[in-house]
Amino acid sequence: MVVAVLIALVCPGVARAQTIEEQQWHLAALGVQAAHATTRGDGVVVAVVDSGVDDTRPDLAGALLPGAGFGSAAGTDGTEDNDGHGTAMATLIAGRAVDGGALGVAPGAMILPVSVGADGDKFTTASVAEGVTWAVDHGADVVNLSLTSLATLTPDLLRAVNYAFDHDAVVVAGTGNDGDEHVGAPANIKGVIAVSGTVEGNGPWPESNTGPETVLAAPAQRIVTAVPLKVVDTGYAEVDGTSAATALVSGAAALVRARYPDLDAGNVVNRLITTATDLLAPGRDNVTGFGQVDPVAALTADVPRVERNPLAPPPRTSSTEPPPTTAEGESAAPPPVADGGTRLLVAFGGLTAVGVVVAVVSLLLARRSRIRRVPVPVVTEIPPPSDDFWRGDRF
Repeated sequence: MVVAVLIALVCPGVARAQTIEEQQWHLAALGVQAAHATTRGDGVVVAVVDSGVDDTRPDLAGALLPGAGFGSAAGTDGTEDNDGHGTAMATLIAGRAVDGGALGVAPGAMILPVSVGADGDKFTTASVAEGVTWAVDHGADVVNLSLTSLATLTPDLLRAVNYAFDHDAVVVAGTGNDGDEHVGAPANIKGVIAVSGTVEGNGPWPESNTGPETVLAAPAQRIVTAVPLKVVDTGYAEVDGTSAATALVSGAAALVRARYPDLDAGNVVNRLITTATDLLAPGRDNVTGFGQVDPVAALTADVPRVERNPLAPPPRTSSTEPPPTTAEGESAAPPPVADGGTRLLVAFGGLTAVGVVVAVVSLLLARRSRIRRVPVPVVTEIPPPSDDFWRGDRF
């Protein structure tokens, strides 16, 4: 097998399928390989608060820390993922590119898997808030929230996100995929990096939710990543959505935290937004925020330090205690509603839920067909080597 691969690489005229990494167009668009010349994110912990992360994916071998499950999660350690969403996001952040597989933006980072629902349509603000708090207490440097709601006020999420800020964590969330001029929670919480999407060529992804809360943009269309085999039989899928864009920005944040371990979260955020590539009108706009994230510039540019997170509201009284919980572990605020909490939808086009935030109506998954199966690459049409190939000390 090794010889076959070597032959495929050196013999002229060989036709072969692209590896998964080669199909990840967003890597070149963001200059990820160039960024890895500076850092790969080693030593940084990224919490993926989502549907869980499949610990059997070779793309994430050695990348998972012991996790936890909340709400309707399948399992208690964060490694059961029946939906595929969390695994896809974790791979975009920290995929190891094992055997030609998927490469993440920060392949040296560690993933803290926090499952807050067995399926993408069953997240609640209460379980997400509890998951965020747990992740912060267990060392998360970056919290990835590839989910959103139409709610404009969610006290439980607000407290949990502020708790993350108080403990020096960078929080990244998606704006949503409805093409509306509305950014829901948690992306609309001041201080959070709210991420919209772009397409190849750096144009805006038209299905991104937008608004003045938008902070950064990243690729969100036809993004190749890994998913559990029980979701797609090849283990790889091509997906759309601001969830993917969110994960890419979380990976960039991990690179910055690894390169500048002495920077607090506010300065990490500042470095990401001041070095972004402006895509539309000069300055911040409602569609792409400060522009598309630029990992190389974020790692190498001369950026003066700031006093605090430039996205945050004026200083407030810090809360050093975790959000209050009930005996069952659910957030004590807001008061419970008929279906157990405000519903959240994943901000991921391939596995996105229809956006409704009501007390008694469950969310239905929509646009699931937008997750597209990616075949496992195989080497094909390998001609026999010439006699000259075997001459000399090649191995």
